[in-house]
Amino acid sequence: MRCLREKWRDQHKWGNSVTDKNAESNLEANLMESVVFHTAKQSPAVLKHAVLETYLPPFIGKTGSTSSGGAIAFVDGYAGPGRYLDGQEGSGSLVLRKGNESRSIGSGRTLHCFFVEQDGPTVQRLAETVASESEGLPVEVFAEAAASALPKILDRTRDFPTLFYLDPCGLLIPFEQMSPLFERPGGLGAPATEVLLNFSATTLRRVAGHLSSPNRVERTLTRMDEVCGGAWWRQVWLDALPDKAAAEAAVVAGYASRMSAAAGGAGVWTIDVRRKPGHMPLYYLIFASRHPDGLVLFGESTSLALGKWREYLARLDAQDSLFAFGDAWVEDFKRAEAELEKAWVQDITLNLEALLSEGRSFKVLMRYNEVFGEHVGVARGKHLRAAWKDLLKRGVVRNSPVGVKDIFRHPIEPAEPAPTTLKFADV
Repeated sequence: MRCLREKWRDQHKWGNSVTDKNAESNLEANLMESVVFHTAKQSPAVLKHAVLETYLPPFIGKTGSTSSGGAIAFVDGYAGPGRYLDGQEGSGSLVLRKGNESRSIGSGRTLHCFFVEQDGPTVQRLAETVASESEGLPVEVFAEAAASALPKILDRTRDFPTLFYLDPCGLLIPFEQMSPLFERPGGLGAPATEVLLNFSATTLRRVAGHLSSPNRVERTLTRMDEVCGGAWWRQVWLDALPDKAAAEAAVVAGYASRMSAAAGGAGVWTIDVRRKPGHMPLYYLIFASRHPDGLVLFGESTSLALGKWREYLARLDAQDSLFAFGDAWVEDFKRAEAELEKAWVQDITLNLEALLSEGRSFKVLMRYNEVFGEHVGVARGKHLRAAWKDLLKRGVVRNSPVGVKDIFRHPIEPAEPAPTTLKFADV
C-alpha cells in the first residue's frame, strides 16, 4: 500500500502511457497522503483492519472445516511492510497474529499467507515482519507487482479456501487481470473463494472530472476503463450529474455488480470508508462471496468493525478536548452506543412486524435487506435477536430465538397465521 513514485508509475503503465500533468498532480497528492498513512494508522485503516480482525476467525474456522488438512489461504496483493513505522499492526502483522491464534487453540487449521509487495525497501521491512512474527506459519513473499504475482498464487492456492485482499493506494489492477480470481471452481465441494478489495473513491472523483473538462486527458480515462472492465462507467457517471454523490454511488454499484457476475452470481457487500462520519468516502471496501454464510458473517464483522471505528474516533475526540478527564469519555461512548443500538432494535422490530403481518413464517436470511432496512451492515444478529424477543414478549410471534444458534436461518413464525381463503369452482 505504499505509494512511491516508481511504484505508482509501474502500476499505471498498462500499455503505451504518457505521464501527464494531471497524473503528476494526482501522484503528488497520493504521495503526501501516504507519508502520513504509512507512518501511523489513521481512522480509515482502523476500520479496514477491524473488518479483517473480526472476519478472519470465522473465515478460517468455517472454510477450514472442509479443507484438506485444514489449510486456508490469505492473499494480500498490496502487503506493505506489515507494520507501521510507529509499531502498530498493518494488515500483514494482523493476519499473522490471527493465523497463530487459530493454531494456538488447536483448531486444526493452518493459514497459508501470500504477501505481495513490489517496492524494494518495503519488501525488506515486510520480510523482517514475517521473520519475527510468523512463528512457523507458512508464508511466501512475492517481491513483484500484484498483476504478475496473482497467476502464480492462484496455482499454489487452487486447492485451498482463499480470501484475496486487494488494497492498493490508488487504482486497482485492470479488471481483466483480476477476473481469474473469480474463475476458481465454485459449487458444492469446491474450496471457497472470497475477495475483499479497495475501490478508490478519491481516484474515481479525480478521474471522472476529466469527463466534463475541456482539457480532458483520454489516457487518464482509459486507465479507469481498464480498472472497471470497460468504458461503461463514463455514461453512468454522466447520467447521474449534477449529483456527484449519486454518480459515485452508481459507478461503485456498477463495479460491484460486475464483480458479482464475474464470480458466477456471488453476493457482494459494499462499505464506504471515511475519515469521520459525514466526510466524503475515501474508498469503498467491496466484498464478494459465493456462499450465504460468508455474506452473513461479513455483515456481522462489518457491524463489529464499525463499533471499533466509532470507539477510536471517540478516543481521539477525547484526547483533543480541553475538558477530557481520564477515561470519562468511555462512559459517554458507551451511552451513545447504547442509544444507537436501541434505535436499531426498534427499527428492526418494526420491520419484522410489517413482514409478519403477511401471516407467514420466513427466514431472515431470505429477507435480510427488508429486516435490517437502513441498518444493513451496521446492526447485526444480537440486535435481530433483541427485536425477536420483544415481539415474542408482545405476542406477535409464537417461537422464541432463545437457544437458536443460527438465527438467520431459523424460521420466525407469526402468532396469527394468514387466514385461509376458500375458493369455489364455478357451477
